[in-house]
Amino acid sequence: MTDSSDVFQPLADALGQAGVRHSPSELHGVLCGLLSTGMETEAPAMLGVLASHVDLTGNWPERVASLLVALRDEAVLAFDGDGLDLSLLLPDDDEELGLRVAALGQWCEGFLVGFGTGSAGASDASLPPALQEAIADLAAVSQVDVPDQDGAEEEALFAAVTEHCRMAALMVFTEWQLRARRQETAAAPATRH
Repeated sequence: MTDSSDVFQPLADALGQAGVRHSPSELHGVLCGLLSTGMETEAPAMLGVLASHVDLTGNWPERVASLLVALRDEAVLAFDGDGLDLSLLLPDDDEELGLRVAALGQWCEGFLVGFGTGSAGASDASLPPALQEAIADLAAVSQVDVPDQDGAEEEALFAAVTEHCRMAALMVFTEWQLRARRQETAAAPATRH
């Protein structure tokens, strides 16, 4: 697994050089949201969705594309595994708390965009209650305000909310996969003996 500290700043720098103002956290959230719905994420299609999200005309610069594909590969492994490896791409812990809180909100916003893209056509009423609750939680965090203070209590709260968002993303993935299996089972013709 790639440590997010190895990816966040290089991706932020590469995005800045490409003139893209969206944060690495937001783009990682979009990727994870897409993956949570099982949306096809082959590199060209995934890069196209992300380019559309940031209003990029033309192709991604090679450095940005390779970092985004590496993030996609890491997220695929995390979702396909036991889920304990999923980590949100956020600034390092030594960065200012306000910056990390804002990045968490951006990650959640990106996840919602990716989920919405991948689940287009599904009505809210058709979603299982646990999935609706996880989406609502992520939506609430996407609107988070930057804290006025920076202390141990705020750090602990940030860590708890980050873990809750990670678990909510895993819940969305799991519930969507279960929903898809139920739909496949319901659509399958009955076997006669």
